[in-house]
Parts: sequence; C-alpha cells; structure tokens
Amino acid sequence: MDFIYFSFIAVFIIGARFFVKSVNPDYISQKQTQSINGFFVLLVFMQHYKSYVKPEQFDMVYEAIGKWNGQLIVVPFLFFSGYGIMLSITKKGTSYVNSIMTKRFPKVWSHFALAIVLFIITNSAMGIYHDPWVVFFTFFGWEGIGNSNWYIFDTLVLYILTFFSFRFVGKSYKAGLYIMGLLTLAFVITMSFFKQPYWYNTVIAYFMGMFFALIEPHFRKWISASPLNYIIFATAGTVAIIFSSMDKSKMTAYEIFVLSGIAVLLAISLKVKFGNPVLSFLGKNVFEIYILQRIPMIILKGVIPDKYLYFFVCFAATIVLALLFRFAENGIDFLIDGKFIKSIRDKNNTNT
Repeated sequence: MDFIYFSFIAVFIIGARFFVKSVNPDYISQKQTQSINGFFVLLVFMQHYKSYVKPEQFDMVYEAIGKWNGQLIVVPFLFFSGYGIMLSITKKGTSYVNSIMTKRFPKVWSHFALAIVLFIITNSAMGIYHDPWVVFFTFFGWEGIGNSNWYIFDTLVLYILTFFSFRFVGKSYKAGLYIMGLLTLAFVITMSFFKQPYWYNTVIAYFMGMFFALIEPHFRKWISASPLNYIIFATAGTVAIIFSSMDKSKMTAYEIFVLSGIAVLLAISLKVKFGNPVLSFLGKNVFEIYILQRIPMIILKGVIPDKYLYFFVCFAATIVLALLFRFAENGIDFLIDGKFIKSIRDKNNTNT
C-alpha cells in the first residue's frame, strides 16, 4: 500500500503550480477544490481497500498515516460542500434555500437509494441477506449493508438543517449561520447518544465551510497583505494539528484536530495550485466513486489473491461502475428538475 499511497501523492503533485512569493488567487476556486476532492477520494478508496487485505512489510507507512488522519480524509468534502452552499445562498437567496429541499436533497437521496439497490443485489448474489428492517433503515442511512452510509446520512441531515436555518432569515446570513451553529451542535449531542463518534465528529467542517464563505474576502485580504500573516496562519494550523492529534479520543481535541486540518489544507492550497486531468475526473465523480467503491471490493475479495492486482482491478471496476451510474443519475435528475414533464409539454404544444 505504501507504493500505491506514494503514487497517489505523485498524481496529486503532477501539474501543480507553486506560489513561493505570492498567494494562489484561485486557492478555493471550484477547479481547485475539485482537484483536492479528487485526491482525497483516492485516500478514502485506500482506507476502504485496506479493510479487505492484510497489511504487510511495505504497508507500514500508510498504516501509520491512515491511523493518524482517521476521519480527516472526509473533512475536505464537508468543508467545501458547506462553503459552496453558503456562497450559493448569498448569491441566490431564498430561491436557492428552497431548492435545497426540492432539488439538492432529493437528488442526493435518490442517488444514494439507487446505490443501495446495487448493494442489495450484490449481497444477494454473494449469499448475504439482511433483516428487512435493516434494509429499510439503510435507505435512510441509519443502517448499512456494506455501503458507506454514515457520510450520506450526515450530508442529508446537514441539508435539512441548512434549509431551516436560512429559510426564514432573508438576507440576514449571520443570523442563519448562528442558527446553523446551534442546530449542528444539537445534532452532534443527539447523535452522541446513538452512534459512534465517527458519525458526528467531522460535521463541524460543513459549518466551518459556511462560516468561511462569509469571511473569505476578509481572510483573502489579510493573508495577502503580508508574508508574515501566511507564516502565522500556517504555523498555527500545523502546531494545532500536531498537539490535538496526540489525544483524539477526547471530543474537544478531535474538533480542534478537524479545524486545524482545515487550516493546514487552506495553507497548502494558498501556495499550490493543483490540477490535472486525473484529479479533475476524480473530483467530478467523487460521489459515485465514494459510494460505489465497496461493491467491487466485496465481489472480488478472495477471488484475486495478489493484493496489488486486487487493488487495481477494484479501482478500474469502480471507475467503470461510476461512469455507468452517472447515466442513471442523469435520468433521475432529469425527472427531479422537471425537465421530463417540460419536454412532454413542449412536445404537446408543438403538436397542437
């Protein structure tokens, strides 16, 4: 796995442009964040892959890194998601807030539900069956049948909380953000009674993404004003992530670990502009790769004895599956967006 891990890092760096004396003006652009997400979905793939194979001599580096970073590998997804949604709210207002529940939520849920159907078919073919109630709650993300359910559950809940936080505040975005903070805290406390920490200890990243979207112009001005400001920011984030990682069993320490992880990621992004066709492709298909990658791993476990061949076949199968899955998603989105009904109406109007 060490070889694969370092190969991923090489892919991440290929095509990168470094800003030594200045700040990357596109440090949080859509293209930049998409490339970063592309890299982290590779790390998620490795994290899942290692649960299907036994670590050996040349797996120690990644084993140590994987154990250290833990849930940090999903933090960019949540942070950039919160950031993007907050930007859209400030630009489009109430119409976008409403669309969270009429378009964004049903799209993500329906894509997730379709993936669950594939997992049910896969498990059935492998002779694996589940209690009907487990399957039922799997469609809500509360249970899992081999799929990555907790992340989707959190995402859907965060969409709901976002809707209620900003639906009635108009352009008082600070008030909406304050409500969002309280609801996020309530969600974390509630979940702590029912689920393990990994279900809720990274959701703060989504809220911080929303918060950062509001302060980003001020942050950009400050960070660009002096090289010393960048040094202070990067150093503070690095020191915080080192010390908070020493005892991540405590909730407070883990939240600092997450926040400092965001700071370090931003510090890197401020100095390096990432981007190549591989990262761009992966970034555009993060959801599909994330949610479907376990299916080839489940099917091919024990079939391919060589772990490296197993990895590459699973990865290739995941990419193919993700591309095919996009066709089905496009059809679902076509219905949710109302384009199907509109096309019928247009056709009828043309005929009459």
